[in-house]
Amino acid sequence: MVLLVEDVTDVRAVLAEILVREGFAVVEASNGHEAVVKARAVRPDAIVMDIALPMLGGIEAARVIRAITNLHDVPIIALTARPVGTFDEHEFDGVLSKPCLPDVLVRRLQAVIVSRRKRYSPSGAT
Repeated sequence: MVLLVEDVTDVRAVLAEILVREGFAVVEASNGHEAVVKARAVRPDAIVMDIALPMLGGIEAARVIRAITNLHDVPIIALTARPVGTFDEHEFDGVLSKPCLPDVLVRRLQAVIVSRRKRYSPSGAT
């Protein structure tokens, strides 16, 4: 399951449709506060987070989520229109620039989810 955090409704809808079409279950949030609440509730396999969010920005939301014991290892991918280097990229497991090609987003999500599963499976297999 992927938690998709994007405040622009149309962008969120398009991204959700792409991810669902590629076989991901998607839970949506429209701001950083909602992202934290939903992350606690659903324990996603990965999070795609916009940086510029209302109520609680993406960087701050990522920090809060990382501080939650059972969520500290959930991969968080930033999806942003901000230029690389203008924010703390170390809070994220990857940064994708908007606009992002659907296959780039899907491949990145698949990679972080597989990597996480390998780290936490007893045999290291998927």
